[in-house]
Amino acid sequence: MTAPRTYSASCHCGAIRFTFTCEEITSGRRCNCSICIRKGAVMSSNYFRPSDVGVEGKERLALYQFGDKDMNHFFCRACGISPFSTVASVPPDYQGSARPGDYRINLGCVHDLDALSLDIQVINGK
Repeated sequence: MTAPRTYSASCHCGAIRFTFTCEEITSGRRCNCSICIRKGAVMSSNYFRPSDVGVEGKERLALYQFGDKDMNHFFCRACGISPFSTVASVPPDYQGSARPGDYRINLGCVHDLDALSLDIQVINGK
């Protein structure tokens, strides 16, 4: 187990800046749902609690929801980059680790991290 570290990240134009703390990032996820396949982003393998993520520029974010509206898909109003999503709700029978408010980070926004060199798992979100 590696010691936790703090990562810095931003959207393309820098209007949205954020930090989060976790163990060394060695893997990511891609999803085949209709929005993720179009975004093409490599997302964090884990969800992050709101207390582990600090965001500057929240007023510059726009929100998109679709389908069951279980996820908040945020994007920068200026450059259009999706830096992260948050969990809006979970079904009553859900047994996973995600909780409302938790973040899933777009690893392509993380400074000094090559998201495409990570071990990437494709998940079935269809």
